[in-house]
Amino acid sequence: MIIKSNVNKNYIGPKALFDPNYIPPRLLYRKKEENSLLSILNDSISDEFCLNVLYHGMNGIGKKVIVNKVINDLLMQNKDCFKINKVCVDCKEKEIEELIFSLLNELTSFSNFNFDYRTILNSNIAHLWNTFKFICNKTDSHLFFIFNNIEYLEPEIFHKFLQFSKETNITLISTVNKFLKPGTMDLLSEFDFKHKLDFFSYHELYSILKQRVLLSFSHEIDKDLIRYITDLICEEYVPVPGKGIEILRDIYPTIKNNKGACNFELLEICQNEFDTFQISDEFSIINYLSEEDILTVVFLDNLSNFFVSKMNYYISFNELMECYELSCESLECIKNNNEFYSLIEEMLNMGIIKPSKRTNYKNNAYKGFNNINCDFFFTIINPKQIKVIIDTIFNQ
Repeated sequence: MIIKSNVNKNYIGPKALFDPNYIPPRLLYRKKEENSLLSILNDSISDEFCLNVLYHGMNGIGKKVIVNKVINDLLMQNKDCFKINKVCVDCKEKEIEELIFSLLNELTSFSNFNFDYRTILNSNIAHLWNTFKFICNKTDSHLFFIFNNIEYLEPEIFHKFLQFSKETNITLISTVNKFLKPGTMDLLSEFDFKHKLDFFSYHELYSILKQRVLLSFSHEIDKDLIRYITDLICEEYVPVPGKGIEILRDIYPTIKNNKGACNFELLEICQNEFDTFQISDEFSIINYLSEEDILTVVFLDNLSNFFVSKMNYYISFNELMECYELSCESLECIKNNNEFYSLIEEMLNMGIIKPSKRTNYKNNAYKGFNNINCDFFFTIINPKQIKVIIDTIFNQ
C-alpha cells in the first residue's frame, strides 16, 4: 500500500524510469568498475592512445549505465583540456547500412563538416564505409564510439570497426549481453580491456531499486512493495536492476494516478512481467487440492484471508503458525509441529508462497524441512485467485 505523500527531496520524475540513457546521481555497488574504466580512459586521452573496451553480462545488469556515467564524467573533467565527443549506437536489429547511417548522423551533429545525405542514399556498403572513415578522419576531436548489443552484428563487420579504431583517434567501448554468434568469441583477443559484470545480491538489488523509486516518485512508496519486486526478480528471473526498472515502469501509472492503489492490483502487474510461475494453471491447483485432506484446504483458505484482510505482500513465520492453529481450532484437530512444517513445505512446493531473501535464515533448520527456516514468506499467487480456487473446491 502507498504511504505518506510528503515531498521527496531526491525526486527527479518519470525520466528516472523511462529515459533509457538516464544516469542516477550515484551508481550503487559499481564503484570499482566505475573507477577502473575512468582511470584507463583518462590515461588513454592523456597519452594519446586509443582503446577497445568490452563490458559483458546479462541484459539489464547495468553495462550501459556504467559506460554512460564514466564518459559523462570524463567529458566534464577534460572539457577545458581536450576536445572529446561521444557517438552512441544500438546494434540491435540494425543492418550494416542502418548502423553506418546512425554513426554518420551522430558524427555530423557535432562536426563542422557540411554533409549532404542525398549523395549516399543509394550507395553500396563499400561507399558508405569509405564515407564514414572520411568523416571520422576529418573530425578534430577524440572520439568515443559506444556500441551497445554488439552480439547482433556479424563478427566480420564488427571486426572492421575494431581494426579501424586502432588506426585512428577513436576509442571503441562495446557492450554484449551474450555471444549469439560463434565468431564473436574469436574477437575477444582484440579488446584491450574486458570486464564481465557480476550479479547483485538481494540486498544490493533492493537498494538499487529503492534508489530508483526515490528518484521517480514524489511521494513515499511502501518499502514492502520494493522488497516484493526484488524477491520476485530473485525467485523468477536473475538479480539484475533492468528487470526491476521494467516492473516499475509498468506500475508507474497506477501508483502515480492512485496513491491508494490496491496491493493486489500492483501484485498482478508485477507478476505479469514474468513469463511463467511454478504453477500458473488454476485447474491444476484445484485438481491437486481436491485430493488433499480438509486441513490443507482450510489452511489455504485462512492463508488467503490473511493476505486479503491485511493487504500484505508478506507473511511471517509466526503468522503462518497462527493460520495453522486457527485451522486446527476450526476443525477441532490436535496441533502438531511436524504437520505444520509439512503443510508449509506443501505450500512452497505448490508455488503459492516462497521464502523471502529479505531476512537472514534462522540459525537452526527444522529437522527434515530445510526450506522453511526463514522469517518471512511472500505470496506468489494473487490471494483473490486463491479465494476463487477455495470457493470452487468447497462448492464441488
